[in-house]
Amino acid sequence: MDYTQNTKANLPHINQLYSSIWDNHPIIGQIGGWVCDKDTGALKYKLHKTDWTKKTDGTPAVLTGEDGDVMVKVPAYYLKITMESYGQPRYEIDDTIPDRHATNGRPGFFVHPAFLTKSGKVKPYILVAAYKGHILNNQLRSISGVVPTVNQNIGSFTDKARQGRNTGANKHDITRFYERLACNLLMYIEFGDLDMQTAIGKGISEFSWDEGSAGTTLRVTGQSNSLGDRSGYVVAEDGRTNGKVSIRWRGIEDYWGNVWEFVNGFMISDTGYHYTNDVTKFLNMGAMETYAKDLSAKVPNGYIKDMEKIPGKEWMMIPKTTGGSASTYWCDYFWSHDPTEQNIALAGGRWYDGALCGPACWTCNNVASDTASDLGARLSCSEEDAA
Repeated sequence: MDYTQNTKANLPHINQLYSSIWDNHPIIGQIGGWVCDKDTGALKYKLHKTDWTKKTDGTPAVLTGEDGDVMVKVPAYYLKITMESYGQPRYEIDDTIPDRHATNGRPGFFVHPAFLTKSGKVKPYILVAAYKGHILNNQLRSISGVVPTVNQNIGSFTDKARQGRNTGANKHDITRFYERLACNLLMYIEFGDLDMQTAIGKGISEFSWDEGSAGTTLRVTGQSNSLGDRSGYVVAEDGRTNGKVSIRWRGIEDYWGNVWEFVNGFMISDTGYHYTNDVTKFLNMGAMETYAKDLSAKVPNGYIKDMEKIPGKEWMMIPKTTGGSASTYWCDYFWSHDPTEQNIALAGGRWYDGALCGPACWTCNNVASDTASDLGARLSCSEEDAA
């Protein structure tokens, strides 16, 4: 079955009244929008599956910040990886929702590490911001109808994400590396494809630099709210369509395109790749786990052809080689580490990157002090162990 036919991108002649065969899946079908307390991350009310302007009971929802942040709840899941004879991994997810200590999984399945605390307890879900981040009253927020905040470095965005928060079990931050990988994998499994710009939509990726810089009202959040928890894009009232409007996957808007997103928990040096899901170690490369690899010679920038196969961490999709294209292999572009530097990572692409954008699109040649008008961030929140 061609699962790509379950999005607005592939049904452009249809209004928003369509559905996906995955809508009732125990894991993927439960991904959806909530309004959450802006400081504690507590769930306040569920948004309507087919139209976020409403709550589930049909009454109006408030998405502009007064009721809280608009977040997408992604449930924990079991994963199994089998290495095929041709050298590539085969990914499976189980229908079983993990219990708190991961005791109910089938043989060979494990909980995706994005959903584990340091002590190994299962996080029932993670909250991924529905929109690119906007700083309001010194906090990074996820709200509709605003222009994404830019011109801050990764440390500043991290501070604004945590500002006035993180006193309880739920911890706010910007997008974590492990979280992005967990969402990417669910997306690829749902659509059975790696070309997400074709499956879901191009995103805000086909403006010129000047159009996107001057026309910030064209890049405001919430353009796809009428899709609810579904995937695709909405044609704008002024006629803008695929390539110049936001895309949405299961409620997460602008997962690629618009502005780059800083990602915490992933750094790169000449000695290899460094990663962690421990918030206390973000931006501290020496404290992270390392996959040793000689990166003193630059990997050529280009479309991703293959990913690293890190033993025991084959779920960790780190670009290895380039030489693909916009429609072959991983279909997304990779700007690699600059030798001699300690680099951070940004994901997704921006308003003028066109076919280079996508869920696996990474730029890994920035440093932690970098700021720019096309660099932004996304809020996230998940449970952590008590200190």
